Amino acid sequence: MQPTVIINQHRNTAIIVGASGKKLLVIKLGKGKLTVTTISQQEINAQGYTVSDYSPALAAQSYLRHGAGVGEKAKKLLEKIAAGEFSDQLMFTSH
Repeated sequence: MQPTVIINQHRNTAIIVGASGKKLLVIKLGKGKLTVTTISQQEINAQGYTVSDYSPALAAQSYLRHGAGVGEKAKKLLEKIAAGEFSDQLMFTSH
């Protein structure tokens, strides 16, 4: 699965960084330290997120500069995405 930037009606953004079983691994931009959380497709839909065409690499670069810090696992994934080690092609489907 390719990294995918998602955004909701409140302009909250997140990057889907992978999948674990039926759940998605997501890094949400928020007030606190950025961490990787697990969320279902249904929860993403319920929170109003839709796929953005914003570059995952550019989003990852800005996330890495987050003022409250970035957790270790999130940092490793964001560095990979920012370095372009993933394709920018979206492989995300809504149900």
